Amino acid sequence: MKSNILFLTIDSLRADRIYGKNKSAKIPNIEKLINSGIFFEQAISTSDSTGISLGSLFTGCYPFKTNISLTFFNDDVITHSDILKKNGYFLCSTSPDLSFFKKLTNKFDLKDFYVYDKRDDWVQLAGGIGKKILQTLELLKNQEPWFYFIHLMDLHQPFYLPEEFDQSKYGITRYDRMISYIDTWFGKIFENTDLKNTLVVISSDHGDYIPLVNEDNFSYKPNKVFKKLKKAIPIKISDKILSALQEEKKKKFMGSIKNDEKKLRSVLSRATDSLYDETLQIPLLFSGCDLKHHKPILDMVRHVDIFPTVIDMVGIEYSIDILDGRSLIPLINNNSLIEEPAYIETGSRTAKDMGRIIGIRTTNYKYLRSRNDLTKNVTLYDLKNDPGETKNIAHSNKQIVNDMECTLQKIRGDYTMDSPIEMTKEENEKIEKELKKLGYIE
Repeated sequence: MKSNILFLTIDSLRADRIYGKNKSAKIPNIEKLINSGIFFEQAISTSDSTGISLGSLFTGCYPFKTNISLTFFNDDVITHSDILKKNGYFLCSTSPDLSFFKKLTNKFDLKDFYVYDKRDDWVQLAGGIGKKILQTLELLKNQEPWFYFIHLMDLHQPFYLPEEFDQSKYGITRYDRMISYIDTWFGKIFENTDLKNTLVVISSDHGDYIPLVNEDNFSYKPNKVFKKLKKAIPIKISDKILSALQEEKKKKFMGSIKNDEKKLRSVLSRATDSLYDETLQIPLLFSGCDLKHHKPILDMVRHVDIFPTVIDMVGIEYSIDILDGRSLIPLINNNSLIEEPAYIETGSRTAKDMGRIIGIRTTNYKYLRSRNDLTKNVTLYDLKNDPGETKNIAHSNKQIVNDMECTLQKIRGDYTMDSPIEMTKEENEKIEKELKKLGYIE
């Protein structure tokens, strides 16, 4: 019997908040898996945007080959879930009701979509998602072997932290306290999973910036007058008014902290012109199936490597012509692998455009530039001597820049220019509504 696969991705979860010196959350259940499994300290996401990163994760291919993003899903591309299904796996999912996830799981045998809307209270783990997951695990006992994909939005800002967890003992920031809360549900999930016959994979789509200031300072909260006004006017108008009020408050607050680089960095937005490791460094944990624990693996690995590793672990042979990822089994077996650079790119905050910045990351350097003009926004960070990415050394290290650009072009091959997928007016309006839910559009 092939091993079952429990694949958990937590939206916006940073690696440094569950492992290392920055960890302040109380996560005994995750730590138990780390201490009994394989943890990669330096796993790099393809993008700071959900659709692009999960698209590359599920296909093992970079986005310029598949065009998969939050706004478009390429049905012609083979995903690793397709491979699992072909090899007798029962496919199951619990994910948000966004069109991307509906298309990603279109061929699944059982799928449960929960309502996600950042402007309203929604169920989250506490309100019903957690119980549904436990019920599904009970159902799956009669469907082995199974692959169960769960994508949780509980950590995606703005999140709704249960009051009892909003205490310093659960973490320094509200973000960390939310991780503590999520971990309590992980305990329940793992109690209802046969870990001897189940491969557990925990990762994320991307990281996030964690505000070092009170978020209320730059987020306008509608008062009673506005709420009454909203009921009397069309939603498009009320949304514009709310957006303007939020922008004004944020602009004023950003001006007040303009001389504090640390605070300014912590309130940056994803899918813009920055691509710091806060948004790229994700957790990657394999546990269960009697995996033998050893010290966390320091080698840099990539989103595109995750599913080739999973498929290899459950003993399935396959071939995908355009695959960019590779199995990490040699590292898991304490052998060596020559490092492959990670292709990275920013997401977009609109339905019509593509992210403006692309680049590559290695253990030693991060190189970035404009998507369609290799002479603009050129950035080079020395990650060994400047892990905080505070100094752009591109101008004084032209040879390294040239070498990194050559590597980038080699990775992209003939995909030197990108253009967004054309959509109908109706498709565009639908995607814009979802981008609003996710906070990319105010």
